[in-house]
Amino acid sequence: MCLKLLRQRLRKLHKNGEISIYLSLVFTLIISLLLTVITASRGAALQVVYECAVESALLSAFGEYNRELLDRYDVFFIDLSYLSNSPDPTNLEARLNEYFDDNFHPENGTSFLFYSDILDVTDTNVSLKEYEIATDRFGEPFARQVAEYMSNLVGISDVKDMLNTMSVWDSYNLSTSGFDEIRESTKQKIINYDTETWEQTHIKERLFTIMYPKSEMIILLGEDFFNLSKEAIVLEDTLLIRNKQHGTGPVTEFELEPAQKIYFIEYIINKMGSYIDQKEESKLKYEAEYIIIGSDSDFNNIQTYIQMLYVTRALEDYISLNMATDKVDNVRAVAELLSAFIKIPEPVITQAILVGWAALEGITDIHDLIKGERVPLIKTSSQINVSLQGLLNQLSGNVEIPEETVDNLGDVESEIPNITLSYNDYLRIFLYMIPNIVETYRTMDIVEQNLRKSGTGNEYFRFDVCADKIKAVFAIETGFDFRYVSEKRYSYF
Repeated sequence: MCLKLLRQRLRKLHKNGEISIYLSLVFTLIISLLLTVITASRGAALQVVYECAVESALLSAFGEYNRELLDRYDVFFIDLSYLSNSPDPTNLEARLNEYFDDNFHPENGTSFLFYSDILDVTDTNVSLKEYEIATDRFGEPFARQVAEYMSNLVGISDVKDMLNTMSVWDSYNLSTSGFDEIRESTKQKIINYDTETWEQTHIKERLFTIMYPKSEMIILLGEDFFNLSKEAIVLEDTLLIRNKQHGTGPVTEFELEPAQKIYFIEYIINKMGSYIDQKEESKLKYEAEYIIIGSDSDFNNIQTYIQMLYVTRALEDYISLNMATDKVDNVRAVAELLSAFIKIPEPVITQAILVGWAALEGITDIHDLIKGERVPLIKTSSQINVSLQGLLNQLSGNVEIPEETVDNLGDVESEIPNITLSYNDYLRIFLYMIPNIVETYRTMDIVEQNLRKSGTGNEYFRFDVCADKIKAVFAIETGFDFRYVSEKRYSYF
């Protein structure tokens, strides 16, 4: 009986032992699964937080663009000096590291009771590998942003009108040196005929006086000549001359497409001042003229520009006079009278009178342009302002226009393009002819000077320490042997 009870008791104990071992094995598997799930969840959460931290750090760093630069000139750049006199790319790298680390350790600087970090991030690091400076590739990042901005403001019709004007300009072979070449050639032809008579000497002097108006700047600008701005900058500090910092990209020259070139020109016309539209808070008052001429002072820039504009208008008026056959025939009639007693061939005298007429007509055009009026690119006979009789009165004083006049314009007038230009239109034309590099750097010079003058903390502003594109490596390490590393590129456009 006792043996039977002992056997039953042992069997019961044996069964209880089997259940305990089974549960132990099951619990081991469940715990392993739970730990695996927790680890996987932690890794997935870490990856999400990592991606968000990268994006947040980039957005935060790129959110620190120069505010005044955006407000006044509508371009985005990070000033690597951060309004100090110590520009350094490591400043941006330090900002990225700070923002990146804050996303993993929000408890820093606070006191949380029973706080535990499930992510257990032990180390973060951001390394800046590449960065693009505004002046890289001769200012291409700045020009690209400007073109992108203006493409939303300038219509396709404006682009077509500008391209059409430049096409007509090229068809007439217009240039800023053409009139001076014609004038010098005509003068030399007159000098070659020298009989040393009083009449010839007298007429020659009068022709030269008409062909070369004295004190052209005073004539062109009138009383305002003595009130011109005397503001100046230091050329050695301009981007074309000074030593510049560079980003990590290649040093290559860039080219703007015709439409982009026009967008950039419209940016200058809209954002920069000029002789007829001066900006109050600008360092130089004649900013567009500086971009074209590049001298160190307003006075030199406007003086050179107005002279360039004058000889351009005189060339256009010379072409207009030659196309107006009635005007040419009247001049030939007068030239024949003069040729009879000063012994200079009629074609030479005709050429000289037409050059002198164009020179005087050019002055009237400049007066109209600086008053904000428009003038025809090429004029018809009826649009010529200076009368032949008034011109001849200056030439001789006793020569009368023959009563017979000839009006053979006919189809010639219909071939003249119906294009009128303002002062700003001529700025556009001259800006179109400037190389991209020169135009871009001088525009950036204006922005630099104005921001330094503003007194808003930008006293040391320089474009060659402003970034708009970077490539950085973001890395983290955790206490449970997780490590994430990725390379990110980011830019404003």
